[in-house]
Amino acid sequence: MSFHRQIIAEKKIPAAPETGAAAHGQNLAMVGPDDTRFDTVFALIRQTTGATHVCAQFNGDAPLPVPVGLNCLEAPLMQQSQRIGTLRAFASSFAPNAEALLSSFAALVVDHAALWLEAHRDALTGAMTRRAFADDLTRALSENRRDGTEYSLIMFDLDNFKAINDSFGHAAGDAVLRTVGAAVQSELRLEDRFGRLGGEEFGVLVAADADTALDIAERVRVAIEQAVAPECPDVRFTASMGVAECDIDCDTVDTLMAQADARLYAAKASGRNAVRGTKALTRKRHIN
Repeated sequence: MSFHRQIIAEKKIPAAPETGAAAHGQNLAMVGPDDTRFDTVFALIRQTTGATHVCAQFNGDAPLPVPVGLNCLEAPLMQQSQRIGTLRAFASSFAPNAEALLSSFAALVVDHAALWLEAHRDALTGAMTRRAFADDLTRALSENRRDGTEYSLIMFDLDNFKAINDSFGHAAGDAVLRTVGAAVQSELRLEDRFGRLGGEEFGVLVAADADTALDIAERVRVAIEQAVAPECPDVRFTASMGVAECDIDCDTVDTLMAQADARLYAAKASGRNAVRGTKALTRKRHIN
């Protein structure tokens, strides 16, 4: 990786009112206020620059408010000459060389994030691993309980996937999974999360209410239905989806996943290639 290092001088930024936690961007890293993967780097930044608060915000994250009475120092997070986010430090006063130090630490944060993502990405589909996805679900539910930030979960799996493996071979099955991974990610927003839960089952964590998640699920369903795997263009595939919203009835990872999973199987029972939410929020498959 090559980095273009740029320093934004220390500046006073008006304090913003307390708001919900930042949405997590899905590009190089998924980082939020409850994230602990940068704890060691952030501790070093605080120790050497005099900062009292540090955060990394990647493209797609909502801006976090500046703590009242503090100055903000920023350094861009750069990957191959592309700005992918911002490293921010807050203090009443910084050490004399804080700007240069923060710029150096920005490169370290990018390297650390890239290594983390590589270790937590499913090699076949490009989705997050089940463990990493579950960690983000846990953080999302924590944010929802703390400040009411809206989140919904889409769970889906591919219809009759075993038949694809049996009829065309596992190489074709892998080609389908790769194609599905690309199709799904093409329809998601930066703040949404895409994870592989196992086999042909996937999850999407949507930073929005169930109605928005339902619309996203329908776009994803159509994208999968229309996708073609280059290695096996004659193999057709579809997906069934269930949507659940994080609310008082779904306030744990287990209950949220159970409700989305139940609706996924209701979509299969209705004829497959469909999206099922609440009774009032359901999208039926298109009939050609």
